[in-house]
Amino acid sequence: MKQFFSFGLLVSVLLAFLTACGAVPTLDTKKPTIILIPAAFSKAAVYDEVKGRLSNIGYDVVAINLPSVGHGAGRVDRTPDIKWVQRAIGMRLRQGKNVVLVGNSYGATVICDAVKDFEARSMLKSYGPANGKISGLIFFSGFLPYINELSGARPDIRQISPPWFRFEATSRVFWDGDLAKAPPSVTLFNLLSKQQSNVWAAKLEPSSFAALNATAKYIPYDGKFRSLYVIASKDYAVTPAFAKTYIDQPGAKFETVTIDSDHMPMLSRPDAFVEVVDKFASVKEASE
Repeated sequence: MKQFFSFGLLVSVLLAFLTACGAVPTLDTKKPTIILIPAAFSKAAVYDEVKGRLSNIGYDVVAINLPSVGHGAGRVDRTPDIKWVQRAIGMRLRQGKNVVLVGNSYGATVICDAVKDFEARSMLKSYGPANGKISGLIFFSGFLPYINELSGARPDIRQISPPWFRFEATSRVFWDGDLAKAPPSVTLFNLLSKQQSNVWAAKLEPSSFAALNATAKYIPYDGKFRSLYVIASKDYAVTPAFAKTYIDQPGAKFETVTIDSDHMPMLSRPDAFVEVVDKFASVKEASE
């Protein structure tokens, strides 16, 4: 027993030393938790670099693997994606923590439906607890539901998808529909080196057709939640002109910022990604 306590004391002293030296990130309890949701075809590992950087400046960070991405994706719809994100939100809110949700591409769509049950926890609401709220939503090159989509106006995804999507009937969707003209090095990773692009292209996995084709059930960016749309100036998947079709909708209430990035800024522009998230989170933090 004495030996156990001696070892425990040694570990405590070592951790304290490493923290003082900056080797172990110190969590700032005043900062909101950052929840990161990846794009279609991508796993949470795309956020590893920026997750580490955000942790180093005091954020509690969670990156979620979506059930709709993977070789078994054809068996699920969008519901499990929404539930996984809601579980992460609920856990932090119950702990009295504020939350910022960050979604890339399809991940932005998941965020929209995930916050439906938490409207009363929006930081824009004047009632409710001071803490345990959703500080806001950040959409990096987000594929978003249009406001009129709730009326059932959305067409089948096969009619509006990029030409490089490949559909395996109504089971799975792939990114390799036109590798000659539109490989991932052009559509997703065009600002990465050839070597880096090849590494990340090899990690892409199919997405669920049912998840991508689902009709949205909720619009959060019409004033219910603070919403930032991040336009990527060199994005060939969601071009700046395409992004404007979301931003310029009647009733849409976005803050906007443009960064010099492709479709995957967490990989190609990690500094800019972290700067955008930190600035957005800090504004609400400062006004509490």
